[in-house]
Amino acid sequence: MRVTATIALLGLLSFSPALAQNLTVYKAKASVPETVKKIVSIIESKDLIFFETVSHELIAEDRGIKIAPTEIILFEDPDLTTQLIMCEQTAALDLPLKIMVWEEHEDVYIGYIDPQLMRRRFLIDGCNETLSKMTALVVRVVNEALRER
Repeated sequence: MRVTATIALLGLLSFSPALAQNLTVYKAKASVPETVKKIVSIIESKDLIFFETVSHELIAEDRGIKIAPTEIILFEDPDLTTQLIMCEQTAALDLPLKIMVWEEHEDVYIGYIDPQLMRRRFLIDGCNETLSKMTALVVRVVNEALRER
């Protein structure tokens, strides 16, 4: 029985790379450019810092390679970022926060890695409230982007 459950779990993981990568994924209704524009607009409407959008599709295109649209949006809440870095300076390696928007098999997805995972990655002791607020921030931005307007 245990072997069957392990095989079933391995089968699930092989078909769900997002699960294995601690990636939270939502299916978007709009195109990649429209979804990115919406997310950036939400970030800019709040007291957040929008850094840039990295277009991996354009980077690949510059090298003569065609890949599906894949964009990363970099942003932060400066207060939360400062609090986290004061708690554990090495956590800055995972900052600013990132939201990924990509197209796969003609569907568009929004994904992010939960900031709570930084606790384990950087052995953060404390800062529970800051990490919880960071997670809530990313969830709020993504949920607003998914909401019909």
